[in-house]
Amino acid sequence: MPAKTAKRSRSSSAGTPKRAPARGGGGAPRPRDVIAVIKADHDAVDRLFRRYKGLSARSIKSRRNVADRVIKELAVHAAVEEDVLYPVARTTVPKGQELVKEALREHRSLKKALAALDKCTPEDQAFDHLMAEIEQEVRHHVKEEEGPGGILDQLRKHAPREQLLRMAKLTRQAKQSAPTRPHPNAPDTPPGNIVVGAVTGMIDKARDKLARRT
Repeated sequence: MPAKTAKRSRSSSAGTPKRAPARGGGGAPRPRDVIAVIKADHDAVDRLFRRYKGLSARSIKSRRNVADRVIKELAVHAAVEEDVLYPVARTTVPKGQELVKEALREHRSLKKALAALDKCTPEDQAFDHLMAEIEQEVRHHVKEEEGPGGILDQLRKHAPREQLLRMAKLTRQAKQSAPTRPHPNAPDTPPGNIVVGAVTGMIDKARDKLARRT
């Protein structure tokens, strides 16, 4: 009995739970659409921010590793949103042009902060400040994107599920070739972002390999 109690206690003290997969009438998981894929990315970055906050100032290597994960996750996430999500949102949801314009403005600001973090060392006082700035910008962006009237909320209402499923597949494919580092001055709308992104993605992956960065 004591062992079972301890197990329950550890489970209850775990971090933020992952979103449970939607299930169909037969009990099998439903295929994830693009909205679920994007929200899962948001959750993954949130867990990284929480992990970073649990590290001590002396954990230099761990802080660098988590920061690198944040940079990669957000660089890839921004790229696939710009490749797949935003072009559809522009033409499908009410005020899509305005919503996407604001989202891209936030992306550009975030990429500049990520680029600064990429060049910063964990021993520098600016390192923690940059992480805090990035977390604040990401939380604001997620709140707008997921909230009422946001891009994801509007896509759920106005795009057919078949289209959202196709977009999920395209998003997963885009992640394979997306840049893994921020490029604030690169194009962020089609077709320029797709052409440049394919090239920078290959270069970034080569740099990651040389730096043994996962």
